[in-house]
Amino acid sequence: MSHRVAGVLVRSILDSRGRPTVEAELRLTSGAAGSGSSPVAIAPGRLEARRSTAAALGRWDRVRSRPIEAALVGEAFAGQSELDDRLRALDDRDRVGAGVTLALSLAFARASAQAEGRSLVLHLAGLAGTSPRMPGALVNVFSGGIHDDSRGLPFQEVMVLRRGEPWATMTARIVELAELVERSLAAAGRRAIVASAGGLVVERSTWDELLDVLDHAAEVTGGRGAWPLGIDVAAEHLREADGRYRLWGHDLTAAELAERLATLVGRHGIAYLEDPFDPDDEAAWRALTPRLAGRCLVIGDDLFATQPARLRPGLATGMVVKSSQNGTLSGTLQAACRARELGMALTVSHRSGETEDCGMCDLAVALGADHIKLGGPRRERLARYNRLIRLEEELVQASGTSVQ
Repeated sequence: MSHRVAGVLVRSILDSRGRPTVEAELRLTSGAAGSGSSPVAIAPGRLEARRSTAAALGRWDRVRSRPIEAALVGEAFAGQSELDDRLRALDDRDRVGAGVTLALSLAFARASAQAEGRSLVLHLAGLAGTSPRMPGALVNVFSGGIHDDSRGLPFQEVMVLRRGEPWATMTARIVELAELVERSLAAAGRRAIVASAGGLVVERSTWDELLDVLDHAAEVTGGRGAWPLGIDVAAEHLREADGRYRLWGHDLTAAELAERLATLVGRHGIAYLEDPFDPDDEAAWRALTPRLAGRCLVIGDDLFATQPARLRPGLATGMVVKSSQNGTLSGTLQAACRARELGMALTVSHRSGETEDCGMCDLAVALGADHIKLGGPRRERLARYNRLIRLEEELVQASGTSVQ
């Protein structure tokens, strides 16, 4: 169905860290309207940096909006892909950045869904040719790496996985675990602060200490087996100029890092391992992924940067989906569908700097993603937990059956 754009508005807003990002409103001649905003990474991977850190990001006024208005207003678009092609051309010409193109892409998708009388989830599923399904939760319990100034924990995130329950039940269990972790740390006299992605930063912490706290909380809230571990190594941020990785005060080669990680997987039952190496260390990826097959998912985030052209077989068993890495919804859907063709798991993820826009939840459900990374159940991250509870109710009402 073709939709003609009657008007657009792009404004600067604040993300959850108080930093500037972009929100867009778009109106169709039919009267349907939609809005969208873009999250911002605390430290974008180098493969996404040009598009996501354009100088225009978060500093829009009427003068700078003129190229957008000229490219969109009065134009009819046969669908999401045609609109997104125009946005990519606009970015290539005027360097507006992925924040601007994503906000407009989301706004057009919502306006189109409204015009066609469908929810955003069903609209996105129709574009992707997928069947909606509720994802499992990946919950950030401890934050480290670039989030931890004391550098006690080199990994960017220590997470737990949860799935197989109604989202309302699962959310209650997640909150229970998070509260127990906080109480345990307080009882031990350990100071913890909430990082930008909702996990806890524990100053001068050790790996064993954090795992002890997490193991205790897991045992109390259903048993250790109910809470498989996930680790986001974010190895691009650990890599030094000579190609080695700095981990717990030691410089390791890719092969030595692989040994450390394989040992941790075996010792602690880690089921999810994200970005274990820098994107350039392809040989290391290709060696570790089959080695951990059947035991642990090896997931590429910075490795793939949600770009279809970067997806190749044998590198990883899963991909992180971040629309802000790609810059458009149709490009994001193409990357996700390509990953599925390669037999890869999908993890739809938030970013450190979020907005009120919970479209990532609709995307995860529409794709039938395996996991969704939500952050800890705190502050603004709660909006995504709440959105998923509502989405599950909508899908159950529509299908009459469970959608787990």
